[in-house]
Amino acid sequence: MSNFSSILDGYLARKAEVGRPAVARWRGSLLGACIRQQWYAAEKVEPSNPFPDNLYRIFERGHAVAEVLNKAGKDALEAGDLLEFQEEVPVLLPQFDFSGNVDAFVKWPDGRREVWEYKSTTNRGMQYIREVKPEHAVQASIYAHILEQEAGEPVEARVIYAAAEDFKLLEFRLDRAWRDRALRVLRVLEYYGKRKPPRLPSRRGKDMKAEWPCKGCQWLKECRG
Repeated sequence: MSNFSSILDGYLARKAEVGRPAVARWRGSLLGACIRQQWYAAEKVEPSNPFPDNLYRIFERGHAVAEVLNKAGKDALEAGDLLEFQEEVPVLLPQFDFSGNVDAFVKWPDGRREVWEYKSTTNRGMQYIREVKPEHAVQASIYAHILEQEAGEPVEARVIYAAAEDFKLLEFRLDRAWRDRALRVLRVLEYYGKRKPPRLPSRRGKDMKAEWPCKGCQWLKECRG
């Protein structure tokens, strides 16, 4: 039966297909993911396990949360709580054929520059966040690394988790060791290039089809059969 739910899901799925065109082979939003998953995306391999339409509602939730957080950042700029505020800042690292978009790039009144990477979740999800997720730390850290090179002065990184229901926040300022990890990932990607990387090894004999990150991968069947 036709209903608005199907209209919404169709709209969001088509919106995601258009998306933001990639300007480089490797993308910031995937840098913390499995190496083979990144290769599938770069090679534009047809997903064997495409996302269900209703999952795009979760992606849209992230966009809505980011919009509110950026409005708060712009308001802080007008109020004098920030000296600079930029949203959706494109970054490029040509030596690794890498690009991304920074959620926000700010300058505090004391002169500190900082990358903000937003991640939306739910109040229930917040209960399980004890520390920054590695994939998010890697993403934010490579952005800070690039902007630091461009600015010629220190740039720090912060991951901000926001609950969609009431905007409860968890913030993690990142250690610079995450930058080394991010650069190691890029070197591995550069090493494999057009060659397909090996898949993730099983963990103590577990079926990786039911383990994260494999169970949520768009190329699960393609990769693990």
